[in-house]
Amino acid sequence: MIKRTRRVADLRRSVLPFSNEETQLIQQKLLEKTGDEALSASLQFSPTAVSGIRQLARNGGVIVCDTQVLANLVRNMLPGELPLEVKCYIDDKEVLLRADSMRTTRAEVAVDLALESDGGKLFMIGSAPAALSRLMQHRRHRPLTGVGVLTSLNGFSNAVSLKERLREGDLPYILTRGRNGGVNAACDILECVLETIREKG
Repeated sequence: MIKRTRRVADLRRSVLPFSNEETQLIQQKLLEKTGDEALSASLQFSPTAVSGIRQLARNGGVIVCDTQVLANLVRNMLPGELPLEVKCYIDDKEVLLRADSMRTTRAEVAVDLALESDGGKLFMIGSAPAALSRLMQHRRHRPLTGVGVLTSLNGFSNAVSLKERLREGDLPYILTRGRNGGVNAACDILECVLETIREKG
């Protein structure tokens, strides 16, 4: 039974990744920007991920970052004309209080708090596996309309397996497979996505 389950999982993961002219251009831009062939090759998209970010960039929404470091990088990178707000809830007083009373991580509670507000959201997760896990837990229990994920978690095997679970779900995603990624990579990926959207219109 265990062998069969593993074979099914392997078959799921062997499905060819979604690719079109836009995603290929984003990968090329990322390679030119970073010079990191492994990072560019590991980048994968769900079919609606880029169109979701395009809609967010046109109509306004929130980019929710898992750390203040990532939030600052994104704020400094974002073109000023875009109607996008960048937020990080990790140091919010309400998050601190809830995390203490619930005996859980701030990263998890920050996701809870972010989802309480209306409107479109792009969750950028560069270094907090607990945030990605919590987001997928919410999705198992309710629809998350207008929510997308960009994650470049790296390092730990837990992060790798979480990204694989995200691939197999139905949340719109942009992710780096395997151990490739990090906080700077997340910001670089978003910058390449926005540049491509601007060029394509």
